[in-house]
Amino acid sequence: MSLLNLLFPRRCVSCGKIGRYFCSNCFKKIKYIDRSFCPVCRRYSFDGSVHAACLSPWSLNGLTVMAHYKGPVKQAIKMIKYRYVSHLAEELSGLFLEKYPSFLNKLDILVPVPLHHQREKERGFNQSLIIARCLGKNLNISVRDDLLKRKRHTRPQFGLKINDRKTNIRDAFRSYHSEVISGKKIGLVDDVATTFSTLRECAQELKKSGARSVWAFVIAHGN
Repeated sequence: MSLLNLLFPRRCVSCGKIGRYFCSNCFKKIKYIDRSFCPVCRRYSFDGSVHAACLSPWSLNGLTVMAHYKGPVKQAIKMIKYRYVSHLAEELSGLFLEKYPSFLNKLDILVPVPLHHQREKERGFNQSLIIARCLGKNLNISVRDDLLKRKRHTRPQFGLKINDRKTNIRDAFRSYHSEVISGKKIGLVDDVATTFSTLRECAQELKKSGARSVWAFVIAHGN
């Protein structure tokens, strides 16, 4: 055991038991999503692909979500965002890897959903970037956090109505290095998504820069 773990032992995010971020009992309470759906119409899709009727030139091509945003997973993501426990992002990405679909290996690049530079400076890290790096390291996929930037500071999406979320995030991102993006199959990585407005805006920017396809990978879905 390292000195850091000795001085600051890991505790279960749900019950507080010392040892792991998810103890064996609370681990069983994680509600995995086992029914894939189209991110546009929310109806069933065998592997999360966007239905042909829902697909547009700038839309996501598909979505993979690990779990519902409740219980231990919700508590873990809140601890990452508001208590700045960055190691938890690594733990969550490990859980995701246990569930990842085979086509994740076929991606060319992983791109994290960016934070505004001001918010990232306040937090000290971008949890989506940490998750993307963990996935990329394990799957030997390049991670680029310079291809997509948040160009304006938006209000937190939490608590906003659906239409307000869309307005809040509209035109908030900008893509860079189109020579890298063009023709590539990109995995867009985020920690939590509710209405998928942010993911849609990011996908649109990447598609405008020539991305062949954009598939979103999210740890949790819900309010």
